[in-house]
Amino acid sequence: DDVHEKKDWEKERRNGRIMKVYKKPTVRQYFHKGLLWRASETTEVASFELFVDLLYVGILAINGDHAADDPRGSELLRFSITFIMSWKIWSDLALMISWFETDDMLQRLSVLFIMACLLGLTTNMLDAFNDTYTELVSFYLAARLFMGGYLFVLAMIVPMVRGMMLAHVVLTLIPAALWIASVHISYPLRLAAIWIAIFMDLCGAIFLVGIIRGAKVMGQRVAEYVDRVFEFYPAINIEHKVERTNAFVTLVFGYSVVAIIYQSAAATGINAFYGKAALGLVQAFCFNWIYFELDGADLFAHAIRRNVSSSIFWTAAHLPLIMSYVLGAAALSKLVVAHDSPNTPLESLTETYMEKSESDIPIGLRWFYCAGFGIALFCMGIISLSHVHKDHPKGLRILKRWRMLNRFGVCIILFCLPIVESLNSLQLVSIVTGLVVWVLLLELWGCSCPEESFFGEKRKCGYTARCKVSRKDLEARGK
Repeated sequence: DDVHEKKDWEKERRNGRIMKVYKKPTVRQYFHKGLLWRASETTEVASFELFVDLLYVGILAINGDHAADDPRGSELLRFSITFIMSWKIWSDLALMISWFETDDMLQRLSVLFIMACLLGLTTNMLDAFNDTYTELVSFYLAARLFMGGYLFVLAMIVPMVRGMMLAHVVLTLIPAALWIASVHISYPLRLAAIWIAIFMDLCGAIFLVGIIRGAKVMGQRVAEYVDRVFEFYPAINIEHKVERTNAFVTLVFGYSVVAIIYQSAAATGINAFYGKAALGLVQAFCFNWIYFELDGADLFAHAIRRNVSSSIFWTAAHLPLIMSYVLGAAALSKLVVAHDSPNTPLESLTETYMEKSESDIPIGLRWFYCAGFGIALFCMGIISLSHVHKDHPKGLRILKRWRMLNRFGVCIILFCLPIVESLNSLQLVSIVTGLVVWVLLLELWGCSCPEESFFGEKRKCGYTARCKVSRKDLEARGK
């Protein structure tokens, strides 16, 4: 009935009105004395948030491809540092949008400024250890300090959550000082300052939550002070956080699909190049299937809702998952066009891809590929364990812990594959594909009920109904 339709009252109030230049921020949800209070309306992903993700498509491609072009330890170090810096900006931006509802022009302009800083960060990634390190840190700090200043302003105009906002400002300023100091330290000594700053950037908020929740252990006076300062503190919107994370993971899986595409110059394009690309597509499809439809579906309790520990594991596992998968996908793009296996004529590639093709696979590329996908699969297992999945009343074919044991065993095999240097690119890609498909098939089989059939229903469907019609009328209708 139209009368009982669920209405978006915010849109009703804005009917016929323009978007405001400035609107006082409103806390979407917050904790008070251990209880979660949240707004009645749902937090939908805004279009400008998806626009931010488009910039990360380029970041993934540039950073991953450059790492695969020079598969050495120094390049892995550069890739890790610059990727974490870009991830930190993305996660902080998503967090602030989840915390506060503003929906004004100033919010859009703020996001645009952060995107401009992120663009500057990206343009200085590849030569970060040589000539562009100062510019890299400058753009990173511009985004971080801008968001820190934004939180300071929020502390002034939203006094209810002032304690938490000021604490996050401090957590921004301390590592910022280390980043500035690293500019004046020569390489490789600056790596110490860099990793301490990264650790504080990534883990500072976790320690803050630990202090708030464990204040009673520190004494009554400390507990009373913490309870007074952090009486109210904003909470993340679970639906928004999950949607934003899923969108980013989708970008990562999408990058692996784009990375395997090459151009053929042969009249008959069915060769080992195409075979490796097709196998790479199968790998990406299986990873996507496992992450979204097996590990992230049919949940009894999401990791964020389950408890603090599972929430931390779920959040922390996504960064190494994404980094390692991007590294593996970038290495796969080089393996696809390698001409070290039978039926890979170099002349069947276009000139651009002939230059990228290699006759011998470097050991570093093997490690990037196998260890990258192995770590990604391991992190997906950690994410799955952090959730509580629904149990079928009649049981499962294979319990979750045994399925995870199989998955971690496959990860160990993937970690050991680079040692076998006699494998050519086709054999390597084929083995990895077989292992990933095996994990998928075992998960599909194991999480099903023993009495269920994979081919239709075991019993015919029946239909029962109660009709307020006389038998005489039914017999008349049936004639």
